[in-house]
Amino acid sequence: MSGGTLPGGQVRLRVNEIFWSLQGEGRFTGTPAAFIRLQGCQVGCPWCDTGYAQRADEALRLPDESPLVAEKTASSGAWSAFEAGRLADFVAARSLPGMHCVLTGGEPCSQDILPLTRRLMEAGLAVQLETSGTEPLRCAGGVFVTLSPKARAPLEASWARANEVKLPVQTRADIERYEQKLAALPPAMVCLQPVSQGREATALCIQTCMERGWRLSLQMHKYLDIR
Repeated sequence: MSGGTLPGGQVRLRVNEIFWSLQGEGRFTGTPAAFIRLQGCQVGCPWCDTGYAQRADEALRLPDESPLVAEKTASSGAWSAFEAGRLADFVAARSLPGMHCVLTGGEPCSQDILPLTRRLMEAGLAVQLETSGTEPLRCAGGVFVTLSPKARAPLEASWARANEVKLPVQTRADIERYEQKLAALPPAMVCLQPVSQGREATALCIQTCMERGWRLSLQMHKYLDIR
């Protein structure tokens, strides 16, 4: 079973990796966090830096609930299926009390993460969801939602639910595409993030942030060469 619901209503999720590091992006930059990278995404961004987490290849499937996803030393498409409650318990048991926990991907909302987010919060973790907003946001109410608009436009409900918007920027057209949506938000909610730390993209983001009062997100983990 590669995902979905088990007998008794338990949800099983496809997990690419679990690791502990500093959050390198957006409002929580510099915050120690537990990361759960879920497998699967259909958005198809040409510059995606986590392409290995886009497709759940059965040939790369590990045994169910394999601890190997927390022992990876390099990015790969290998993944394992976890029951949501046991996944939350696995992460909480290895994390500091009250630790920040980031759900990322892939596209986390391509799976039913509501039971996972509830269980993580019950365990005392502060949960952040990083999503493209292209799938319905099935998560607990207290989750901090980082909306990252990409190749496919987010659903209207995703804009309404977002706690921050982190826009990847390669050219001015990326900003212009969402101009009206961004202009309607409080400036402190908007982060511009240069794609691949490109020099021109970074200069454009800095200029725009200075003009609009938006914030700059620089993927700190890449500059530090950490996960």
